[in-house]
Amino acid sequence: MKLLSVVATAIVTLVMFMPVPAAGQDPAPPPARLPFPPDARAAYVDLARVAAESTDGIAANQQVEQLSQDKIAQLEGRNLELQAAQQKLQQNASVMSAEAQLQLQQEIQRLDLEVQRMTQDAEAEVGQLQQTLQLEFQARLVPAINRVAAARGVQFIFNAGEGGLIWADPALDISADIIADLNQNR
Repeated sequence: MKLLSVVATAIVTLVMFMPVPAAGQDPAPPPARLPFPPDARAAYVDLARVAAESTDGIAANQQVEQLSQDKIAQLEGRNLELQAAQQKLQQNASVMSAEAQLQLQQEIQRLDLEVQRMTQDAEAEVGQLQQTLQLEFQARLVPAINRVAAARGVQFIFNAGEGGLIWADPALDISADIIADLNQNR
């Protein structure tokens, strides 16, 4: 049970990119694009979509996902050892000597502490990878936004995903342009 809550917490708090469709599964088709108004001076971008659909975002998501899965597998292995030791103590307590019980209880405490430390280390490692990848992604994202803004002649670009944008004309969405720029300028 403890492992499941740790896994759930790690996944919820550490994965920053949208999931990538499974192998063989087609992603949802993109909505039809409306022509960008030639006189528009403002546009908006959905940064979560850019992260989920750009090549760099997909690669970063896969790296985080792989590391998370590796850490979960390691934790599951150690947790199985802990459960086996607990079960052994529970089943054999009546026939074990006091010294053997004490040794097994100490082993259980050691394994429990090790699982806790491994969980903390895994969360820190995944978080650090996410932070590094996010900084790298942002370093490529800002120039892409600048290039698209210059090409479109816009003076303002709003982030559609941060709650400040309530409604906007779908023709003003330049997310696909930024994704294309990022993929082209890798």
